[in-house]
Order: sequence, then C-alpha cells, then structure tokens
Amino acid sequence: MIYKGRNTKEISFPLGGIGSGCIGLGGDGRLVDWEIFNRPSKGSRNGSEIDQMLGQWHADIVGLGDVFDNGQVKTALKSMMKNNFKESMRDFVNPWRVFSVNDESGTVICDYPEGSEKPSIPIPYCEETMTGFEYSFAGLLVANGFIDEGIKVVKAVRDRYDGEKRNPWNEIECGSNYARSMAAYALLPIFSGFEFDMVKHHIGFKPLVNENRFFCLWSLETGWGTYETSRSGAKLTVKFGEIELESFGTEVAGKVKTLIADGVKIDFTARGGAVFFDAVRVKEHLEIVC
Repeated sequence: MIYKGRNTKEISFPLGGIGSGCIGLGGDGRLVDWEIFNRPSKGSRNGSEIDQMLGQWHADIVGLGDVFDNGQVKTALKSMMKNNFKESMRDFVNPWRVFSVNDESGTVICDYPEGSEKPSIPIPYCEETMTGFEYSFAGLLVANGFIDEGIKVVKAVRDRYDGEKRNPWNEIECGSNYARSMAAYALLPIFSGFEFDMVKHHIGFKPLVNENRFFCLWSLETGWGTYETSRSGAKLTVKFGEIELESFGTEVAGKVKTLIADGVKIDFTARGGAVFFDAVRVKEHLEIVC
C-alpha cells in the first residue's frame, strides 16, 4: 500500500531500543509519539471519540436530564458530526476491520482531525464503523435537537445493511450477531419521548416528530403495545398483557376533553403536562380525545 498526502500521518516507524523509550518517525518525516520519561503517547489523545458522552445518552433514555452542560453537549455533537461522520469511505484509511467500504457512509469510532497529532498507537478500532456506537450517537443527536443529523447517521447504517450488500438482520461489529447493535432500540423511546414511572403508575409520550400523525411501539414489564396520535387525540393500545395507570403524560393535556379506558369514560384532571385519574388497569385501549 502506498500512503500519500494526509494519509502519511497514519504511519509511524518506531525508533528506540529496550528500556530506552521510543520516538516515532512519521510517514511525513516528522518525529512523533515521544514515549520517554514514562509518558506514553497512546489512545484517544487529540481525538474525537464517538462515545465521549455515552452517559448523557443513557440519561436521555431514562429521563434524568442533563448530565453535562447542554451548550457544551451541542458543541461536541456538532464537532463529532463534522469529524467522525464520513460521507464516503473511498479516501478514508482504515487499517482495522472493514465494516464499510467505497462510497458507503458511516461514523467512525475516533477521528483525529486535520492539524491534530495522532498517536502511533491510537485508540483501538478508531477507524472502524461499529453500528452500536453509531446508533447511540444518532440517539444523542436526536435527543438534543439534531434530528436530521441523527436520521442521517442511522440511514448510513441501514444503507450498508440493505439486504443486498449485507444481511439486514446481522449488523456485524466485533462479531456476528453482536448485541451492541441493539442500541438501535433506544431510538424508539427517544423519538417518541417515552417516559415511565411504574411505581407511580405513570407513562407518557412527547413525540419529537410528526406530532399529529405519530405511531410507535412501547414495551414495559407487564405488557406491550402501540401508541398513535392524530389531530383529534391519541390512543394507547395494549397488544399483550396489561398496564395499571394513574396518570398519562401528553403535550395536549390541557386540551383533553374525554378520556376512555377500555371503552369506559373516566374522570380526570389535567396539570403539568399530564392527565391524572383514579387507578385503572388497561387491557385494551386508553383513548385521549381532544
């Protein structure tokens, strides 16, 4: 393989001996990666890591709010989208495992932007595109208002696993049928604004897209089903099991005229973005009429 231009920064020849430390001779002629005086030059130093705010992703899913300063989160997300997301892999050097090729798009684990110094031993798998990391990054984008960008990241994954180029049911990461790809499921509660507190018998939805025509799956311990909205209201459907509720969160709480549980109208009060009512065990439908 011949390395040219920016790609010469991807290689380094170690100079040194046993117990004497090491300096790398970079492909562009620079002396890099000075590993002397017990100060290593490895890892993600100077890099943009795709999972640098994974804790915030978890917090967004379960409704804990901001873990980091939201302004800094947005700045970091813009930087990650600029540096880590690759429109095409054709001119991108990846010496690791290859999960995306040629003109396919993807988001890499760690990028070392132009002008930064990449360690000769960077963070493992830095140039790879692993779907589990990509999905969590997409969810973080969506949760923080970058909906188009989040969809773009997801589309890049699904275009690679379109059933023609790769198996759409097996998004390979560290191995075949790798579990981390199931991070895609988190996009459901994020897009739907799903919230739940089963101790208080409460669930709610605040869709981020298509508020007047939204449809999604929901799933909890005692049952699962669907949620859909229209201009006239919303409907929670139980497809399996049941769910005991005392309140339901919705952005149209102040506009609710009628609440129907399994075909029976029930009394309710509305406050703080939710409707409250006496405990009811829903086995079929909870309908909101505005």
